[in-house]
Amino acid sequence: MKTILLSTGEAKEMNFEEVKKQFEPMLFKHMKVANDKFVFNKVEEEDFMQELQIELWRAYEQYEPSAGNCFTTYLHYKLQKGVRNATFSRYSLKNRNNGLVSMNATRGDDDLKLEDMFASDENTSDHITYNELTAIIRRNVSEAEEDALISLLNKDEFSVNDYAAKHNITRQAANQRIVKLRNKLRSIIAQEYLEIV
Repeated sequence: MKTILLSTGEAKEMNFEEVKKQFEPMLFKHMKVANDKFVFNKVEEEDFMQELQIELWRAYEQYEPSAGNCFTTYLHYKLQKGVRNATFSRYSLKNRNNGLVSMNATRGDDDLKLEDMFASDENTSDHITYNELTAIIRRNVSEAEEDALISLLNKDEFSVNDYAAKHNITRQAANQRIVKLRNKLRSIIAQEYLEIV
């Protein structure tokens, strides 16, 4: 038996089976949200739940009520790790080479290269301009992501550590947010303007 602080403020003595029964809906919610991102290639629910139940067990074992945090807060971060473990294989091929594509690699059937799409003359209006890229970025960055964008574009003036301190999070969490934004913008620019599929 272990003391579990509930979000209602109640402290309750619970064994693992009771915790599992009470918090199973939270596991299903995390699984559903993550699996809904995949149109065709969803993670098998039984495998997914097994990962999340492992993290539930770890949360139960490592939880310290004396820290003053309610169990759901602690469990949330453990479940994020479980989601990452369960879905990693779906992203691993996509993330090979970190999404980088050589400028002189041909794309598609017509031997078009990325370098061919950039202007050699600064005044050429047929190519992507600085203002167009800025407009794309601004249109796709939410207010909550603005600090991450500043850090992404100007690390000397606003480093990852500065971002972490401002938002009162760990450096690792700050870096994850910045990388997430970078990948999001890379994908948007590639799809909308470079037409890379």
